[in-house]
Amino acid sequence: MTATPIHPAALTRVGDPDRPDIRGLRKVFRWWLKSDPQPTPGQLAEIRRHMLMGDRLADDVVAMYAARPAGEGRRLLDQALERGVSSLDEVPPALAALFAQLDHEPVWLDRDKLNLACDVSRRVGMAGELVLRNLSLMGGYLGGAAAKPLVFTGQLDRMAARRLVETSKFWADVTSRGGLERNAEGFKSAVRVRVMHAQVRAMLLKSGKWDMGWGYPLNQWDSMATILEFSVIFINGLRALGFMFSRREREALVHLWRYVGYLMGVEERILPASEADGLRALYHAIATVCASDDDTRQLGQALADAPLQFAGDGALARRVARAERLLRIGYSRYVLGDAAGDALGLPRTRLKYIWPAQVPLRWSAELLRRALPPLNRALVRRGERQLSLQFPLQVVRTQADTSFTPVNKLAR
Repeated sequence: MTATPIHPAALTRVGDPDRPDIRGLRKVFRWWLKSDPQPTPGQLAEIRRHMLMGDRLADDVVAMYAARPAGEGRRLLDQALERGVSSLDEVPPALAALFAQLDHEPVWLDRDKLNLACDVSRRVGMAGELVLRNLSLMGGYLGGAAAKPLVFTGQLDRMAARRLVETSKFWADVTSRGGLERNAEGFKSAVRVRVMHAQVRAMLLKSGKWDMGWGYPLNQWDSMATILEFSVIFINGLRALGFMFSRREREALVHLWRYVGYLMGVEERILPASEADGLRALYHAIATVCASDDDTRQLGQALADAPLQFAGDGALARRVARAERLLRIGYSRYVLGDAAGDALGLPRTRLKYIWPAQVPLRWSAELLRRALPPLNRALVRRGERQLSLQFPLQVVRTQADTSFTPVNKLAR
């Protein structure tokens, strides 16, 4: 059984952009943008339309998988990624169409901006991981409908840690210098995640349990909003910690994730091309988000408890993990606010005040960094070392967990 298509007007997930609780935020975004961010009727219609859109090219590849013996479709994709689609003895039309898009670079691509964005991503060190986990991912759970695909996979307590490792690997790949070159790991990771999303989408649509009032699973609008989590939300989460970025650096980060979004099948017409575009899109996403629900709380609590999943067996390690958990929860409450923290089921903690208290010290360090270019380069190198040390440790701590993941269950 497949989900029955519906008219965009029948979507139940779209929040009211004129609701009273959004008015204060609208003023903040108007100040940022120097213009009114409120979505027009035409823009609301486009948002609804993209909530009912999948990724045709990747969806066709998944349909090709299903029509072939188990494992053959994935083998063909891997060979096309590693050696080019021309290396295939037989090129399925679905793969030919997908790689026609992937292998043709957009005219707006600027590799100098990609390299700058990679350096900025490394320079912030482990603060970047804090922001991605406890603002970007955590905040993304506030929209109940957008979080539904994760809930359908089940086993939230074990899956939270595993998803963090997979997301960290993906982020590390695409933010490495040269990582988005055609034969580099970042490029391949983006394509594989794109196809995996299409596999999950097919599974959910065929389940007979998916409510189309939520829109398509992993639809175009939600995919664009995910790109914002890694770009403008990432930037402002770091700013809340006292980090400073030049306009050129901010635009470079948006540019990098615009290209990642392109590789992952997000329509160019809704991909932000500048920081201002990204902020306007962020406001549109917040203004039209549906209410949080029980799934929001389950996901929030599972993500908050992730440090306990990564902890060792010793008593000291467990105590450290519990302290880390509360510090991270404090950061989430600091940047998202207590209303959001309550919706996510996060306990209240005074540790949230630690984060704004250290901002003046960060400002001082950032002013020194901006005055001394060698220090900036040293911080980039330090960030590379930190990432290389942290990521393998997380993999080791989760590799024994062979529980369900969409990749394992759906790959054919």
